[in-house]
Amino acid sequence: MFVIDAHLHTCLSPCADLDMHPSALTEAAVRAGLDAVGVCDHNSAENAGAVERAGRTAGLAVIPGMEITSAEEVHILGLMPDMEAALELQSRVYRALPGRNDERAFGMQVVANEQAEVLGFNEHLLAGATTLEVDRVVEAVHSIGGLAVASHVDREGFGIIGQLGMIPAGLPLDALEISRLTALPEARARFAPRDEFPLVCSSDAHEPKDVGKGATWALLERPTIGELNLAFRGQCGRQILGGGRPMEDLALHILDIAQNSIEAGATKIEIELQEEPDADRLVIEIRDNGTGMDQETLSRVRDPFFTTRKTRRVGMGIPLLAEAARAAGGGLEIESEPGKGSRIHATFRYHHIDRAPVGDIETTLMVLLACRPELVIRFMHKVGEETFELDARELRRAGINPATPEGLAAVRQVIRRGEAEIR
Repeated sequence: MFVIDAHLHTCLSPCADLDMHPSALTEAAVRAGLDAVGVCDHNSAENAGAVERAGRTAGLAVIPGMEITSAEEVHILGLMPDMEAALELQSRVYRALPGRNDERAFGMQVVANEQAEVLGFNEHLLAGATTLEVDRVVEAVHSIGGLAVASHVDREGFGIIGQLGMIPAGLPLDALEISRLTALPEARARFAPRDEFPLVCSSDAHEPKDVGKGATWALLERPTIGELNLAFRGQCGRQILGGGRPMEDLALHILDIAQNSIEAGATKIEIELQEEPDADRLVIEIRDNGTGMDQETLSRVRDPFFTTRKTRRVGMGIPLLAEAARAAGGGLEIESEPGKGSRIHATFRYHHIDRAPVGDIETTLMVLLACRPELVIRFMHKVGEETFELDARELRRAGINPATPEGLAAVRQVIRRGEAEIR
């Protein structure tokens, strides 16, 4: 399983922060716990190679590409298999891109290397539109072995629906991208109610602090265009498991805490989410049978710079959940003993203006069930008087195996049906 933010800009894009040079982007992606990124500057791939080299040193996979502006001012991500293909696409885009950049009007377009050294300035009008209509943009991306993804379809400006009023019938897009402004459950209902397109979530980050604020969880063998292509089509066991806003949506706070439990050796995880609008109360409780924590660890676990995890440099899961609860008028309690597991109990005022949205429960459960199908996972979601419960053991008794594509598809339907019935 890989966590991917497939839409990032560098200082080459005139609207991006000058601090978003290749090494800063890479460092921010590693801090965010990403496995792979897509470098998609406006109408150019000149900095993608530097990010790729920086990523190779940092253990970060990099997908080169660009965000192409069609003649209709629709943004299309072209995610390419390698730098050679990205530069071929760049050549085609440059031939169809009129005008020269005016730094005073649009900003600098900095070409930089992986050491954050400025190599020069791109003189093309990267903020402009090409003369290629949207169908020709998609055709150009596909002709060089890339994937064409409609950018931020939930946004009015430069989104395909905002610009054209629809997605043209027969346009062979590989996926739709949702910005971090829209929760994935809402996006599914609006843009792919019958699973017409796979949906991915990205940050569209233009400065380092926003890297990883939108991400997609994908079941792949490795983060390549070929593997993503299979995942978009649900073939050969590859799947797009879901997406969202890490550390902003409560569902992804739950996922992060559950991953802590897994790293602590838990074989059983119980998750309860209770929404009580009439009582102005929301409760999250996560219990596990992992190794537990001694008193010294327990006293330090709220410190964001203390961690026992091996998958992230700082242990932001519990500190950020505690802060999210505090900001929404609630709090967080932790009980743990060595050999007896842990219990985390977070409360929120339901109607508090700063209470984070629940987000995409489907993503959380799909990631946990797909990546660790042997785990005993019990989940209960209560909204008012309505309750949805899921037990991994009952799924297995019913012949549903999350380790298979057919099992994952069945699990997804169980989750969607259950979540829909309590709303």
